[in-house]
Amino acid sequence: MILDTDFIIIGSIIIILLIPLYIYRKKVYSFFTRQGDFETFEENIKNYLHTYYPKIKFDYSIIEKTKTEKDIKLRQILVIEDLVSQFFDFKYELETQKCIHKDFLWSTYEQNCKPIKEKLPNDWAKRKEFTYRRDNCKCKRCGLSIELIDAHIVFIRPLSNGGGYNFENLITLCTDCNKILNSQTKGVKSSIIEDRLLKKVTVK
Repeated sequence: MILDTDFIIIGSIIIILLIPLYIYRKKVYSFFTRQGDFETFEENIKNYLHTYYPKIKFDYSIIEKTKTEKDIKLRQILVIEDLVSQFFDFKYELETQKCIHKDFLWSTYEQNCKPIKEKLPNDWAKRKEFTYRRDNCKCKRCGLSIELIDAHIVFIRPLSNGGGYNFENLITLCTDCNKILNSQTKGVKSSIIEDRLLKKVTVK
């Protein structure tokens, strides 16, 4: 079978044109799926924040405001920066908490509630765990589930202002929220929530 000369020439041209397409297929695919990448990113971000930070009602209007940004990675980062700012600016007032039922209290509980020279009472580990369990193993400010080892048990009323080690004066916070509510912290340079959200950027 003898192939027509025109057929051979056209076939050769097609093959030559397809070679660059094959070599740069990843970049071409990325170009045509940029919008899809952002939609996936948007869905992942919303699901993540709703699941892990349920107490904070995020405003996603930043997504609409950045729709003209052609650089998808930059747009994703702008969205993350806005959401992280909302997390930091979320208003939360420390309030007196529930006490532990008296049946679970131990004989030295009352005498160890009053601070002595601002030293932790010898039953502090027990108080920390009870507070953590009472708060359902979650940060009271944002709702993030945390391990006991990562939990920060803080005072609603500082010891210097008459507060004590009683359960009504103790509350569970995650690392980020503890930094935010700590009056001695002036600006938080890094946060766990920002690090985790940046890992969801879909365009490399």
